[in-house]
Amino acid sequence: MSATETTLAAKHHWWWLLLLVAVGSVGIYLGAPDVAVVRTAWSRLAGVPVAAVAIVVGGALGLVATEALRIRVIGRLVGADVSPRDAWDAAVANHVMTAVTPQVGLGEPTVAYMLGKRGIAWDAAVAIPFTKFTTSLALVFVLGAGLVVAGLGPPARTWISVALVAWFLAIAAATTLVIAVCSRPPTAHRWIASISGWFARRRWFASAPWQARIASAAEVATRTVDRLVAIRRPSWRGAAQLVAVHLVYYASYIAPLVGLALVLGDPPVGVLSLRALVFLCFTFAVPTPGGTGASEAAAGAFFADLVAPADAIIIVAVFRAATFYLQLAIGALYLPIRSLALSRQ
Repeated sequence: MSATETTLAAKHHWWWLLLLVAVGSVGIYLGAPDVAVVRTAWSRLAGVPVAAVAIVVGGALGLVATEALRIRVIGRLVGADVSPRDAWDAAVANHVMTAVTPQVGLGEPTVAYMLGKRGIAWDAAVAIPFTKFTTSLALVFVLGAGLVVAGLGPPARTWISVALVAWFLAIAAATTLVIAVCSRPPTAHRWIASISGWFARRRWFASAPWQARIASAAEVATRTVDRLVAIRRPSWRGAAQLVAVHLVYYASYIAPLVGLALVLGDPPVGVLSLRALVFLCFTFAVPTPGGTGASEAAAGAFFADLVAPADAIIIVAVFRAATFYLQLAIGALYLPIRSLALSRQ
């Protein structure tokens, strides 16, 4: 990437960041009972500026660090050794691309591409984000559905709670089905052969370069499936590591929300933490880039029974700043600089 391309990419990130911030601000406005509550919320935040900044920055960096940890641990589980620097860069890229696209977007493909370009075997580079995304998504949505069933979700009408449980379980079931199919070689190999064969027969891809690309992609996919057998029947140690690293990541995810709530008052920490996990599932399930808009608007619905309405708005705003908006800012600054540094090596 040239210096000019790097500058243009950074500008693109900043314009997109401003647009998403604007959408999030609209969500906060719609979710607030009235303007006075919003003013109170900002005054509450102004009363703890150092703590708020520390929580936002610490939360953002902690989220990238735990994501990098997941990439390294899962890399070892599928037989690849990812260096700490490559894992960190892939984690930053993942959060940026996940933030700018709907939830099933470009985050995980970007991880695979970056790891492959850094020297990781392409089948391992694909297996790492696939394993990370599918297993963690299935785990967190099962946990979220269980918490709502246990009465630890947001205070809402019965039909809303039922809809949340159905929504969460549907996502978990679909993800589990993908894991089951892709980690079963005979079935997955047939699917790969059918899909690659269909593409190979299209007139648009009749040229030799395209046929070579299709054959290469099919070969990588086949090798990836062979690596994924380990997640179908993992050892107890591998399964424990996978669950543990996901839980560490999600604990890091909700830490800014819980931390600011503790700074502002004396909420029921256990209940608030579990509610935050349900809120995280809701954010993941919203089909907008990073859950923008709806996540901010739902602040009162999720937390106003545990903290004051103004505090509910501001803890969600800070949570979103740490886990979403600052991730974009980090990517807008860090990734172009890293790309420029690598291009000069």
